[in-house]
Amino acid sequence: MTSDDLAADAVQLVVEVRARAGRQQALQAAIDRLVDATHRIDPGVLRFEVGVDPTDDTRYVGYEIWASQDALDRHADQLHTRQFLTDARELVRDADAPLQVTRWRPLDPPVPADYRRASTPPAPPPDGFAHRTAALDDTTLHYVIGGSGDPVVLLHGFPNTWYAWREVMPTLAERHTVLAVDLRGLGDSTSGHKPNDVPTSAHDLHLLARHLDLGPVAVAGQDWGGSTGYAWALGHPGEVRRLAVLEALPAGPWTAAGKSRQGAWFAAFHQIPSLPERLVDGREPDYLDWFYTAFSATPGVPSPDAIAEYLRCYRRPGAMSSAFARYRGVEREIAHNTAQPTLTIPVLAVGGAQVLGAAVADNLENAADDLRGEVLAGCGHYLTEERPRDVAALLLDFFGN
Repeated sequence: MTSDDLAADAVQLVVEVRARAGRQQALQAAIDRLVDATHRIDPGVLRFEVGVDPTDDTRYVGYEIWASQDALDRHADQLHTRQFLTDARELVRDADAPLQVTRWRPLDPPVPADYRRASTPPAPPPDGFAHRTAALDDTTLHYVIGGSGDPVVLLHGFPNTWYAWREVMPTLAERHTVLAVDLRGLGDSTSGHKPNDVPTSAHDLHLLARHLDLGPVAVAGQDWGGSTGYAWALGHPGEVRRLAVLEALPAGPWTAAGKSRQGAWFAAFHQIPSLPERLVDGREPDYLDWFYTAFSATPGVPSPDAIAEYLRCYRRPGAMSSAFARYRGVEREIAHNTAQPTLTIPVLAVGGAQVLGAAVADNLENAADDLRGEVLAGCGHYLTEERPRDVAALLLDFFGN
């Protein structure tokens, strides 16, 4: 295509959005998610920029150039665009006409902005694994898959992604088909418009297993991944045949006051609406470094490469808010787990001696009928990165052939 063709086919838009009074911050977050997803995903975007009126913080103006009408039509049909429009109707002055759009034709050939090259690419998967995505309900889940055999699903926690399992996955893949999944709103999975909490993420996994026709699966989850795996197994009997809970304290009617993660200072902080986002925005490296340092008992873990990958994901618009939402949704997690009977499938509870230790198993004494506890000596919170061989051996033995 020549520059003249590009000028003739390009579609230029100016889009105005007016926030409802008091909803500016929520609309800003929704716009940030849309811009980030459009830059990363839409193939036909040449320019997609949004600014706010410096004299009126309820007025946002977007400037867009698309390679063609077809490219714009495909953008309109993208999940992230449809999700933004759904969210925006609750946040703008006129829900019936959330966007005021005027159309122009460029006078000169537009110069494309190289959004995708400017962004940091995701970390490569282990040998024999591949990145995949699945569109499910209101979200798109990212996962890394490899190996063959009975399926094993691996779930991460905060402040990590699927990448926390990278050194465990190849060993498990010798006997199993292994899927390491990014939870809703974290890693490279989209947040959707439903709550980014444990019950919703558990339902996402139910949909993913059905979408991929996995049949009964073995599940291992660390931190919030352990809580999500527990809620999945409890809410969808028969889908999870064995569950390993690593450095996690699933909440339910058995949770004793002061024993859950809610006793930690950061848990109370993360539950405050909007304040953590305002204070952490732009300071994610400093904030998350405290967690990587405070909860690791192994020098150099997480590794610099791992931290770079985690920061790539947690610096994305909306990612920290999605993480905080898990803490804000604990009451929904308890309600979900209260409405179900205790687990009867085998459960392996693993703690790091320097952090939760035996408390992982103690927390599940009244929540699982068939419970086995293990404590890894000299280990902190990041079991899969501090002791990947030990974790892999425990899981292979527990999951069986």
